[in-house]
Amino acid sequence: MTGGGFGGCVVALVPTDKVEAVKQVVADKYSDETGYSADIYVCTATQGAFAV
Repeated sequence: MTGGGFGGCVVALVPTDKVEAVKQVVADKYSDETGYSADIYVCTATQGAFAV
């Protein structure tokens, strides 16, 4: 879990070939534990900072 205003957010670094499986497990477990559905956002890193 993260702090700094993310409100209970989890950031997971997952290999590309495992993303769908991890999403399904997280969604299922979260729902089972809380009764709510998870909002899951898949992001991809960019090249980072660079001079413009």
